[in-house]
Amino acid sequence: MDTRKIISAHKLIDYAFASPQKRLAIIQNALQPPTFIMDTMYPDVERAAGHFLISNRNNSSHLDKLDEIYQTRDAHSDHHEQRLLNAMDAISHVKAMNWPLSDTWSLESAQGLPTDMTFCGVTIRIRPSVILKRRQSGFRYPFVGVLKTYFGKTNPLAVGNDGERGVLFGTLLHWFAEENLSFLGTADSSMCIAADVFAEKTYLGARRYKQRRKQLEALAQEIADRWEPISDRLQERDESRFSSAHQ
Repeated sequence: MDTRKIISAHKLIDYAFASPQKRLAIIQNALQPPTFIMDTMYPDVERAAGHFLISNRNNSSHLDKLDEIYQTRDAHSDHHEQRLLNAMDAISHVKAMNWPLSDTWSLESAQGLPTDMTFCGVTIRIRPSVILKRRQSGFRYPFVGVLKTYFGKTNPLAVGNDGERGVLFGTLLHWFAEENLSFLGTADSSMCIAADVFAEKTYLGARRYKQRRKQLEALAQEIADRWEPISDRLQERDESRFSSAHQ
């Protein structure tokens, strides 16, 4: 079992608004990822979406190729079939979304750039979809931001009219850009975008972010404090099952 304290940005935001039972499950799944988390096709869709956005939404060939692959792939179970349907649905939403991207921005690949940030002993896996840059007269260095796609079909970033989940996500992205991409330019919260693909909605980092960053720190600290006790219980459970199976 990998005991490094690593959690995805998606799951950190989920954790912020989860019930105690769900919070426990999030940490357990981070320690021992179940099959239903590992076999998602969304990473491929996210990479293809990056190519689509960098082309200024003019070239959807990467998305189209994935869609064709998924349409012709044989499903070996009901679960696999649903995964394929979800991936194809995600592709259609990526192409249909109204992306809030300015003509004054340049979009670049995030390949080769930092993917994670660490605070309070927990590594948050960000993996931006694309990097955004904006040149402005009077400033020597560009303003920068990141865009991250979010695939949560049954768990949108807004509940009713409350988009705080999305804003918190955007604020995390702004913090990441500030901490990890300063060598590219100055992080701009209005260029840090969390994109809820299935809901076709986008959220920006908060301009006033101090309290939200404190909230993120408190969440990471809670995860760090609970990580080892939960890891120990999982290990004891697995050892007990192994022992019972060989008696």
